[in-house]
Amino acid sequence: MMRWWMVLIVGGMAACGPTAAPPTVAPQPTSQPEDVDEEPFYAPDFTLESLSGEQITLSEQRGGWVLLNFWQTTCMPCVEEMPVFQQLYDTRSELTVLAVNIREDEAAIRSFLQDHGLSFPVLYSQDAVSQAYTVMALPQTVLIDPNGEIVWRQFGPVELASFESLIDDYIAAFATT
Repeated sequence: MMRWWMVLIVGGMAACGPTAAPPTVAPQPTSQPEDVDEEPFYAPDFTLESLSGEQITLSEQRGGWVLLNFWQTTCMPCVEEMPVFQQLYDTRSELTVLAVNIREDEAAIRSFLQDHGLSFPVLYSQDAVSQAYTVMALPQTVLIDPNGEIVWRQFGPVELASFESLIDDYIAAFATT
């Protein structure tokens, strides 16, 4: 009986992703060595409806940096990182922040946003979008460059200072290419 409780507890923790602070991730170059013939990995396009009723198409965001965050209101690591995305939304004009909620109803999402003072765009997920981005644990965050290429992805929560530094590094590297 005790073994089943442990399976349930560990399985429940894995459903939301890691709870420990994520390691600092150094940006990886988007270009490959000359002897490797690999194409860039472009973000799968989608059109999703926002809470405000607007249809948002990812490919229409080309030309700017896009931050996608897949999340749920019941995922504690997701809840903990929401202030990070609000801060980025408020202070980084070169970055489009889009939070993709996974299968929750509108009332729960609206209540959560109001309770936490969040104002960035929240999109309703469709399973096809989650599958296209290989969302297996929450939260998942993806950084997409102005050409539409996924340059960084993390499972688990992000931390503001290290994430802003990472974004700055990618923007600087992109500007030199």
